[in-house]
Amino acid sequence: MAAKRRQFGRVRRLPSGRYQARYPDGSGRDWAAPSTFPTKADATAFLARTQADMQRGEWRDIELGQVTFRSWAEQWLEANPAKRATSLARDRVVLQTHFFPALGDRPLNSITRVHVKGCFDAMVAKLAPATVRTNLGVLNAVLNAAVDAELIARSPGRGIRMVGGPSRERPTLTLGELSRLAEEVPGEYRALILVAGIMGLRWSEAVGLRVGDVDFLRRTLAVRQTIAEVEGRLLVAETKSRSSRRTLSVPRFLTEELAEHLARHRPGAIPTDLVFTNPEGGPLRRYFAERVFNPAVKRAGLDPALTFHGLRHVATSLMVAQGEHPRVIQARLGHATARLSMELYAHVPEATDRDVATHLDERWKASQAGTDRARSGHDDPRTKPLNQEKSWSERVEVTGFEPATSTMRT
Repeated sequence: MAAKRRQFGRVRRLPSGRYQARYPDGSGRDWAAPSTFPTKADATAFLARTQADMQRGEWRDIELGQVTFRSWAEQWLEANPAKRATSLARDRVVLQTHFFPALGDRPLNSITRVHVKGCFDAMVAKLAPATVRTNLGVLNAVLNAAVDAELIARSPGRGIRMVGGPSRERPTLTLGELSRLAEEVPGEYRALILVAGIMGLRWSEAVGLRVGDVDFLRRTLAVRQTIAEVEGRLLVAETKSRSSRRTLSVPRFLTEELAEHLARHRPGAIPTDLVFTNPEGGPLRRYFAERVFNPAVKRAGLDPALTFHGLRHVATSLMVAQGEHPRVIQARLGHATARLSMELYAHVPEATDRDVATHLDERWKASQAGTDRARSGHDDPRTKPLNQEKSWSERVEVTGFEPATSTMRT
């Protein structure tokens, strides 16, 4: 008779009726499972999983995983001194808002996929897909760092990602609508609207623009500095990446707008002064949207979903409409890849789409001119010239059949 296999660990029933599992770690220490179990089968299953983790080399000291998510996340934030202040502030806000309430006091080794999925579903219900992806990226970075530090064996956030779903339609503007919007803001902000809608600058880049960044002789604009508002504080920094640091050619009309703006609203400004300021002369803040931009959008009769950042999409769509190369669009937007520019920011205006159909129609007619002449000399009804066929509307009059509705006329 085969010898009975010795069970890994042991299970005992507690006075409460629940079951406790204990097991050795191979170094002489004895461990109790982090929680008790309602049935003996559950406790035995835990022991089997623990033994398998040990055999794969994935078992971790339970005491290490007892650090709370909040404590570990704080350590993670402090361990990234090279990160931009704006990025660190964003990560902190994301953790405090979306993850600390549900996960903050839980030990790392007690967080399961179910807990992470609960946070994810809560965000999906109220946030835009792009925001959910960003927030989930912060959580995954914290959990993956815990794996690297051998506090937990695997990240409970693995495999959870934002996929599918309809993309949100972003409003775009024609040049005429952009001009109308610029007319509706106070005069000192007219050039700001045009810089954003024509050049595609980010908010932080536009409000960080200095007088010396504009070369009126060469008609260029250099993006070198940003001003970001984080938790009520204004942070001045260089552009966030090499691709963001760029020099752009400026249309003549916009150069003239900027020159007029400086002469009228910033007389005596020196090269290090900001081009756009608040009435007191300091940097513009985020309340610009609520106090200036949104009311102007309403007065101009434009889509109320339009935001200041949406002007970056407007600039991209205008470049697409005039047939600019994707790499040119990428460089002007300051993106690392052309794919990001085209997939996230580029929109094809309806008028441009109609132009495509018109151009194809004209080319088709030109290509058929010789074919029609060749066909006109034949009596074979199968090669009857196209211009002798009854039009679709004529056939509708004869048959009473409407192809658009598939119903008979009464």
